[in-house]
Amino acid sequence: MKTLIQRFRILFDRSFAAQGWKQLAWLITAIILIFAIGWLLHFAIALKSGTADLSQMSWHQRVFQLLIDPGAVDYVAPERRTIAQLIALIGTILLGGCLVSVISNMLQRHVENFKEGGITYQLHDHVVIIGYDDMVPSLVAQICRDSRYDGCHILVQTTEPAQTVKGYIDRNLPKKQEDRVLMANARRDSEEDLQRLCTTHAREVFVIGNRDEVDHDSMNIECLKKIVEIHKREKDCPIIPFTVFFAYHNTFSVFQVTDLAEEWRKYIEFRPFNFFEGWAKKVLISRFYTDGYTKTAYPPLDREQISQQSEKYVHLVILGMSRLGVALGTEAAQLMHFPNYFRNPELKTRITFIDIHADREMDIFKNRYRHLFQIMSSSYRDFESDDHTEKVLPPTLFTGKDADFLDIRFEFIKARAESMPVQQLLATWAQDKGQVLTIAICLKKPKLNMDIGLYLPDIIYERNIPILLQQQSSAALLSMLNCEWKEDKVSKFSHLFPFGMMDNYFDLNSRELQVAQTINYIYDYFFKHGTTPTELPDEQTMHQLWIQLPVALQWSNYYNSYSIGPKLRALGHDEDHCPAKLTEEEVNTIAMVEHNRWSMEKLLLGFRKPDAETLQRMETDEAFRKQCRQLFIHQDIRPYEELSEYSKDLDRIMVRCLPLIILQRNGATR
Repeated sequence: MKTLIQRFRILFDRSFAAQGWKQLAWLITAIILIFAIGWLLHFAIALKSGTADLSQMSWHQRVFQLLIDPGAVDYVAPERRTIAQLIALIGTILLGGCLVSVISNMLQRHVENFKEGGITYQLHDHVVIIGYDDMVPSLVAQICRDSRYDGCHILVQTTEPAQTVKGYIDRNLPKKQEDRVLMANARRDSEEDLQRLCTTHAREVFVIGNRDEVDHDSMNIECLKKIVEIHKREKDCPIIPFTVFFAYHNTFSVFQVTDLAEEWRKYIEFRPFNFFEGWAKKVLISRFYTDGYTKTAYPPLDREQISQQSEKYVHLVILGMSRLGVALGTEAAQLMHFPNYFRNPELKTRITFIDIHADREMDIFKNRYRHLFQIMSSSYRDFESDDHTEKVLPPTLFTGKDADFLDIRFEFIKARAESMPVQQLLATWAQDKGQVLTIAICLKKPKLNMDIGLYLPDIIYERNIPILLQQQSSAALLSMLNCEWKEDKVSKFSHLFPFGMMDNYFDLNSRELQVAQTINYIYDYFFKHGTTPTELPDEQTMHQLWIQLPVALQWSNYYNSYSIGPKLRALGHDEDHCPAKLTEEEVNTIAMVEHNRWSMEKLLLGFRKPDAETLQRMETDEAFRKQCRQLFIHQDIRPYEELSEYSKDLDRIMVRCLPLIILQRNGATR
């Protein structure tokens, strides 16, 4: 009953807020209904009293008749006509003037409140979006296209003019979907206003905030605290997914590795995300971008099989150490691990940053990931000086077999991206058949990105080397240049791919969560039973295990899931169709690859390798080992051959279960 009432209220408000015949229809219907009820009541009273004839009506009936009908004065005796006229005048003023004015004002205010998001609805099973920035129209469009959200309302909270925001959102929606979007003009730092959003009954909540706020991340956290307090007071409130946007990568990184939100997760399912990390995932993992119903596919960095016998290596060149460029580089370091490194340690994935301020940016980068560079060498060149000699920068802490056992190498070049030495270097790399080259242009000025991307050395276009070109607002020009709209996509610029647009960087990708939960279940099953599962339980069972997991381990499972594609491609398999069973040789090969990937993941997330004395104590003292884990020290950050058999098994079991994971990801059943 309550649901029907809410639907009627929404229908009425939306219809009466519209212009034209809908308002007239509602008014005519209301007038007819009121007069019908009034006439029936009056006629019933008249019949009951036996005075249906007006001349025989009692005095109180005559007064009522005079109030609603001034023409009834003619039926009053002459000696009472003066007072009758006064009563009729009062009725005209009250019912013909004041009442109409009051009702019209009420309706006008109601319409204005609806348009400006001032009306509160007791919604259930709806999606809440708190805040507004350029990504919200795209997010709403994704929700409307996703069958998981069929029929649910989308409530958007904003402090900006609601009609303006609704207009921006409606541009991305088909006409039939526009009615699903409701606006709420409210503050996200007010608990009273947040209660209006009915988050305790929502299906999912997205805390976006406003991008131009200086203290954006702090306000989002404060908003989340208030919502948690609301949910604490709600009896039997379900745990609802909250996806929270962090504008700054350092804030996002903190929430990746520390359970600052441990108390919150008793009441909500906390999912942080970030613009730069989101775009890096779109380019390297999801590998597609949608603009409305148009889809752009990004090629993988490993565009051909890099098997154990391959002589090639992946080389990602990033022009510009902007925040997006750095995110792209670190995400590539998480993914690009291949088995030929174990045959030839020179065949490492190579990530090159070129920036006019590379010396300063390198120091910031190495300070941020200090534990990685404690064991990893890097290189540096300064093209702005007369001496272009490359300097090898050794690890800052470890040496010998404890250093340089990872299959990634970073190099930093101080130079202007448009300078001739850089252009010549790019041409040289493009001609090197030993590397699988990709160029990403991530300078801070979008116009400069376009200028450089369109005027690279000819050999780069001739060899169809992918060029990722960061844009700020629109990909329309590049889509035309690379002939996406033509059947024959042969063009000099056919391998230019736009990315980094401000309005489309978040994906409602349920497969990522599903695969991460599956990986967590496999590990949990192995810890309990000492073997791998042959089938998977229902999603609800896996989800219950997932929400009990510390946030750092959740992210570890996510990063493991992201690497499935490169692993399968290295074995020569399609990333979406895996054999029913991998051979033991394949399992052992990819287990070594997985350990290198895991080591890089842990180092980038802030873990560190223990020194010899700490390691020796960790291997014999379980309590001390747990204490070290809390300090982000992990004994398995070392070469694969030095691992215990138990630790090697942890890598092997996940590789053995790849066919099961692929079946689950594709929605298949055994």
